[in-house]
Amino acid sequence: MSLASKLPAGLDPSLKRGLDLILAGFAGALLTPIAPLIAAAIRLESPGPILFQCQRLGRWGRPIRLWKFRTMLHGAPERFNADGSRLVESRDPRVTRVGAFLRRGLDELPQVVSVLRGQLSFIGPRPDDLFAVDLYDGAEWLKLSVIPGITGLAQVSGRNDIPYHERLKYDVYYALRRDIVLDVRILIRTLALAMGRPPARPLVDIAAIEAVAAMPELAGRGAAIAAAVRAKARFR
Repeated sequence: MSLASKLPAGLDPSLKRGLDLILAGFAGALLTPIAPLIAAAIRLESPGPILFQCQRLGRWGRPIRLWKFRTMLHGAPERFNADGSRLVESRDPRVTRVGAFLRRGLDELPQVVSVLRGQLSFIGPRPDDLFAVDLYDGAEWLKLSVIPGITGLAQVSGRNDIPYHERLKYDVYYALRRDIVLDVRILIRTLALAMGRPPARPLVDIAAIEAVAAMPELAGRGAAIAAAVRAKARFR
């Protein structure tokens, strides 16, 4: 029996893929006319490449390469939290003025390419740095059991205001409870946040998030995923 067969079925893959392709069509139509303007604005404000590329953890720990419009000064130093996760601040001096505007969601548009390749979904846990395999513990490994996304439950529930391991609890909840209704709700909340409309209440009650993440049987599932990922060692 495969590892995937031991996990909840969740969304029907063909339904989720269809939703991704529809959204990719809309995003591609939006990107085509504004990409030259974004590229010009990035280049005029600061020297360096227009696109930022990086490697992140995909499903089952396979590395995937992502592209975003560059929002930081080229060559800006990396900064990390005490728990080892990447530091992201609301007012980061490394972020350019153009970058601050793009971070409302426009910087993510080039990732449509990864969606078309099937490496990303529009909705799913945000993909972590490759070194995150040294940070995961227990049930947190379930994050890697689903295709990562451009936006996800943690991102519409506080994003960088939530400590890293708390965000992972949201990712575990999504991996176990995802369905088409939750995906649509996350998408609507993402669009509302992009337009500057703060949510009136959490999308999912924190008590439900905590309850799912604390389920005792999840530690064993997480350990199985950790062993499989480490055995393949594709992230090294």
